[in-house]
Amino acid sequence: MKEITKVDKKSSIKLDRGMTVDEVKILLTAPMGDKERAFFRAIYDTWFRAQELLKCNIEDYNKSTGELTCLKPKSKYSRKLKKTMQPPPKHMILSKTTQLLFKRIIGNRKKGPIFINRRNGNRIKITYFQMYIHDLATRLGIQKITHITPTGKKYHLVTLQALREAGERHTDLSGADSDVTARGAQHSAIIKEKYYKKSSWEEVQEQVKKYHPAFKEE
Repeated sequence: MKEITKVDKKSSIKLDRGMTVDEVKILLTAPMGDKERAFFRAIYDTWFRAQELLKCNIEDYNKSTGELTCLKPKSKYSRKLKKTMQPPPKHMILSKTTQLLFKRIIGNRKKGPIFINRRNGNRIKITYFQMYIHDLATRLGIQKITHITPTGKKYHLVTLQALREAGERHTDLSGADSDVTARGAQHSAIIKEKYYKKSSWEEVQEQVKKYHPAFKEE
């Protein structure tokens, strides 16, 4: 497992988790089941948080357009307003490759969770995918560790969150309008309204289709 330079606690807040385009490609093309590949690709495609993606149901997915809707994104607490803010739904599009994977894992099911345990039909828990991505990255030799000083606590840098951040960052580095992609990532409802242009979801999807590495495969 790779080691990287230590960083202090303050800088770790804005830590670049370091997943390059090549590392993401290695991860997403490694041998694994359709369910796992669909989940990882969907996070990279849409920048949904893992928990948000797991909450998505078949009814939230438009098979004709490839659009996936997250009805209840993670809420944010506003210190200024002293209350929790609920962002509006996210409407992101899946790449053609991910759409094919969704078709396989959904099959003939009409409703219910997209990602289920085939043995009991229950929605899969996030811990399954957290452990899976770590074990897979370790086997592939792309897992990395950073140490936070002065505690020395270790953090893995190839995670579900890192994959999500990589999707947005790689799209920006390819030439997308970072103000528009920030809307897609929807880090905070308050911050987006204050600092970023009010982009429509159509604008976000156009930027994704044009600049996201996953969509350049098509």
